[in-house]
Amino acid sequence: MTDHPQHSPLGGSGAARWMKCPGSVGLSNGIEDKESEFAVVGQQAHTLAEHCLNNGADAWTLIRDDLVVDKDMADAVQVYLDAIRTAYPDRNQGNSWVEINFHCPDIHEYFWGQADFVYYDEAAKELHVWDYKHGAGVVVEVENNAQLMYYGLGILEHTLLKVTRVVLHVAQPRGFHFDGPLRTWAISAEDLEHWRDQVLIPAMERATLSNDTMSGEHCRFCPVRSRACPQLLADFDEIEEMIMAFAKMKSADEMSNEQVGRLLSLFEVAKIAAKAANTTGSNRMEAGGKVPGLKLVKTRSNREFKPEAEAEAKKKFGKKAYTEPALKSPAQIDALPQGKAFTTRWAFKPDKGLTAAMDADSRPAVAGGVKHLFKAATKGK
Repeated sequence: MTDHPQHSPLGGSGAARWMKCPGSVGLSNGIEDKESEFAVVGQQAHTLAEHCLNNGADAWTLIRDDLVVDKDMADAVQVYLDAIRTAYPDRNQGNSWVEINFHCPDIHEYFWGQADFVYYDEAAKELHVWDYKHGAGVVVEVENNAQLMYYGLGILEHTLLKVTRVVLHVAQPRGFHFDGPLRTWAISAEDLEHWRDQVLIPAMERATLSNDTMSGEHCRFCPVRSRACPQLLADFDEIEEMIMAFAKMKSADEMSNEQVGRLLSLFEVAKIAAKAANTTGSNRMEAGGKVPGLKLVKTRSNREFKPEAEAEAKKKFGKKAYTEPALKSPAQIDALPQGKAFTTRWAFKPDKGLTAAMDADSRPAVAGGVKHLFKAATKGK
């Protein structure tokens, strides 16, 4: 790996993007995508997890004022650490690897990367591949996850282990998902190799040759999102055309289902472009520039107590300064030993009605034509 930069132009972390938008690879060439604050914090969390796994430490023991590790980061990383330590008590015996690198030029010259944690179950001939996600805003699905499948292939090719099944794991303690912070999906080694030959390698070839572009959720992490991306420009032109057509309608009810879906999809991409523009504008104004229609303001935040506040509050208010013990949320109970068995029995999801969401949303789809089922519950007596 010393002969390559850390990130491949066709690496696993960007697979969801370049497999759908091959032209983004060429358009991104030479563009330095400045790391956001969230990306930096995510890398710091990965460094913390790597240190703890290699040294048998708990994340909370490294919380210090002169380090970047705070309670929020330590709590999240500890969920990941506890899950691995519970699942693989016999690790560190030549059957597990932390932040393992791989390079497989037989698959493709740009096929290289690094997996967060890997465990090999020789008896079951299973390879377990883990990916830690520190982000909270974008929820990651594990099923058919291109990044994890990419990593699984890389480890198979790199280690030459005898494997019949690859089990993929996502740990995302700070992002809400209906299935909880720890999610798992398995695929046979044979199916994974079929995906390699029929999907991945052709996609890598397209990405090195094609200029074709396609917008979508993957634009969120594209280095060209804050530049003059030709696809985003075309999307904005399409939005303008659709709005002009809608102006001739009496109401939105005249829109076809295809028009509704397309317009909402385009606006999701527009939000990504707007967020990139907001970051650019903020950076320029912080440097002393002026952007018409914008002003630099303090980011919204909740009040916090000063370090000495607890002692003073205890003197003034006594027990009234403290909250009563409260039951943890179902997601927090899930992380406890036998927690999922408890929540399966005692937790439920209250019905709050239906709403439209994009296909990429993690919530399962509900069949159409069920509106009548809710009428009785909303009628007055």
